[in-house]
Amino acid sequence: MGNTESNVTSGVKKQAGTSTQKLYKFVDVKGGGLLVDMMKRAVQNKQYAEIDHAIKTKVEPFLYNKGKGRYIPISHLVLLRNKERPRHKLLPPLRGMENPDEEFDVEKDWPVVTQEEYDANPSAYRELCWDLKERGAVGETILHLCLLNATSLLADLAKRLLRFYPKLINDIYMSDEYYVLKILGESVLHMTITNEDPTMVKFLLDAGANYHERCYGNFMCPEDQKASRSDSLQHEWVNVQLYTNYDGYVYWGEYPLSFAACLGQEECYRLILARGADPDLQDTNGNTVLHMLVIYEKMSTFDMAYEVGASLQLRNVQNLTPLTLAAKLARTELFFHILNIEREIYWQIGATTCAAYPLGGVDTIDTESGLINKDSALNLVVFGEKDEHLELLEGMLIDLLKTKWNTFVKFRFYRQFILFSCYFLISLVCFTLRPGPPGEHAVNSTVVNSSIPINETDIVTDMDGYCLSENCTTSINSNEIDPASVELLNDTKPGSSPCARFKSHPKEKEKPTEAPKETDMEGWWEDLTEECRLMNFDSSQAKVRISAELLLWLGALAYIGAALREARFLGLKMFFENLSTVPSRVMFLFSCLLMVALPTLRLWCADEAEDHLAVIIMLTTAPYFLFFCRGFKTVGPFVVMIYRMVMGDLLRFVCIYLVFVMGFSQAYYIIFLSFDNPNTPEGVDDSVSNPMPSPMESIMAMFLMSLTSFSDYYGAFDRTDHEIEAKLLFVVYMIIVAILLVNMLIAMMGNTYQKIAETRNEWQRQWARIVLVVERGVPPAQRLRQLMTYSQPMASGKRALVLRINQKDEDKEEMKEILEMKRTHERIVAKRKQRAAELKGLKGRPPPPPVRNYPIRK
Repeated sequence: MGNTESNVTSGVKKQAGTSTQKLYKFVDVKGGGLLVDMMKRAVQNKQYAEIDHAIKTKVEPFLYNKGKGRYIPISHLVLLRNKERPRHKLLPPLRGMENPDEEFDVEKDWPVVTQEEYDANPSAYRELCWDLKERGAVGETILHLCLLNATSLLADLAKRLLRFYPKLINDIYMSDEYYVLKILGESVLHMTITNEDPTMVKFLLDAGANYHERCYGNFMCPEDQKASRSDSLQHEWVNVQLYTNYDGYVYWGEYPLSFAACLGQEECYRLILARGADPDLQDTNGNTVLHMLVIYEKMSTFDMAYEVGASLQLRNVQNLTPLTLAAKLARTELFFHILNIEREIYWQIGATTCAAYPLGGVDTIDTESGLINKDSALNLVVFGEKDEHLELLEGMLIDLLKTKWNTFVKFRFYRQFILFSCYFLISLVCFTLRPGPPGEHAVNSTVVNSSIPINETDIVTDMDGYCLSENCTTSINSNEIDPASVELLNDTKPGSSPCARFKSHPKEKEKPTEAPKETDMEGWWEDLTEECRLMNFDSSQAKVRISAELLLWLGALAYIGAALREARFLGLKMFFENLSTVPSRVMFLFSCLLMVALPTLRLWCADEAEDHLAVIIMLTTAPYFLFFCRGFKTVGPFVVMIYRMVMGDLLRFVCIYLVFVMGFSQAYYIIFLSFDNPNTPEGVDDSVSNPMPSPMESIMAMFLMSLTSFSDYYGAFDRTDHEIEAKLLFVVYMIIVAILLVNMLIAMMGNTYQKIAETRNEWQRQWARIVLVVERGVPPAQRLRQLMTYSQPMASGKRALVLRINQKDEDKEEMKEILEMKRTHERIVAKRKQRAAELKGLKGRPPPPPVRNYPIRK
């Protein structure tokens, strides 16, 4: 089923080698065969009876109904194609089969389809002429083999075959590699265009070839969509993933008209177009002829296709017009060329031209709703990652950005900058005035015989249980105290001075208690202010700090509210995409979330946890200045360099650096297990003086050694049992890490700096991103009002940016050619619409044959 090698590879091998297909006896892939030999003789002798008889007798048995064809349901053909896919992509009717290649029979349950049934629903059936079981190794017919070699002899043989069996012309390759719609696989018309043979193209068109066939086989598919191909019994085309970069070896747009355009076959293109082909038909990816010409950067063919009627307004499945597709793929010349085609010239005086550029597909603001248009040319260019996108930040786009900046973005940018600066200054006040934890104070006992009064009423005893003091206010040895006014404590320790107290002192009475709290909440608040150091408001410094903290909390809450409001009108997906473009803004939003959560820890009196949180808040708040620095030309490029170095050079360096650090750190940890400090007394653990007592400490030691701070560690090598090994590893480590890797990092950073410094528009791209990020924070209604301010209406009602530009002589010539091309385009489109209206007005009558400007026969 094609799991070990592709179907096309195995098929080609069968074509080239000895195969069991009877078809190759008549015409093989190398241009030989029985019919080829007969054709040679016929051409030489001018006698065609032999070849005609051979075609009638030998070819006709391979055809359905003697060449009259047979209708087959699309579901049968889809199953025939689907059986070649991996098992997990098989459709339900095939999934139950052990070996679908052998068990599936396409002719089983093949109903007889009448002409009336086909006419009622032509999309559900397909007409075949060559027997499906008698196809070649990759599903080809004899006509495909004739045109595959592209020789005049085989071309004559193909014409001879079509003379007898004209329905062969619409048979197609049946392999998934070449499968096409309306002709199942690559048709002979596609092959002839690929062979660059306008004469044969004209012959096939005269013979009735379908010029709207679609070639969407795996071989003609973009490379990144091949793995996603899947089938459906409801339709003939293949389902593929939505997003693609359009890179494919032979992805030429599926239709014959697109094939001719991509291959630069102007004559073939005009021949097919003259027969009535529609240049605006879209392939599986939604691409028209003009989309394909943008992908392949064919300027001259693009002008020809547009001039004869192709539309610039159609969007593909990724919602891209030819203009926005050129912006996405960074096709610089075509992008500016399409802009010049779409613009409208108002007046011209000398070298100065006034032109209006429609904003529908260019501006990031939708001209109808004010919503952000992610698929606009400006958005795709500004947020594009290719170096070629920088070349597009010129001309009309940069003028549009400057207009946005001067209209409303500049005011909002500087307002945000001033507000954040105030917020940051308040945060500095908050965290620099924070009090530290209280120090440890030693509590000294009172001397027993002290004559200084003691306030405590508790009895103080020694280790033997004797009373040392019980509100002992004096000693009985004092001559100044009346013995009658004091009483002796009986439990005084023998040998010590007796301790006495005044009789008036209330013994064993409870100490007077404070007045009861009015409520539990007031008691809780008083306990909190006494126990929590951050809730002490006694000093003026504490009052300033708490006021600043309150302002900071309100500011963080306001910023989170603004972010939620922005997420509401942008949508979560675009909001997170917007955040991803500004990492410092993500950090600041995170710090605001932590700031809002800070009062919870304050009320719990979790001072230590709050200190940790405060450290994180300050570390994530300050980098937000980098966002504003990108808007200034003096420091903006350095911010870009920092981002590039951190995410590029430093990240790569850390990956390699950690490999060596982890390896050497564990090796040194083992070495320092034998560390013995001679200055340590016997019986005392050496881990206190050991430089690497644990694996984590050894990792930190390796980091410090890489910074050339190794004096303490090098001296400790002598105190281990592996001194020589330790010093040898030290030399190797310093050579690899301190010398090689660190200098390599410096070289990479220098290269990044040089590259950014030499890039002409790099800062301009960063400034443009700032403009669009600020713009996205504006509500849609206000954005739409600003759009109406800086744009003007065109005659068609569209909004446009009116610019006055200075043109060189070659620009003037190009403008004249474009104006003439647009007039021709409008005239041809008008004729096509008139003809379509006429055909629509014909009720029940067959449509007239297409108008031809060339004879069918000589």
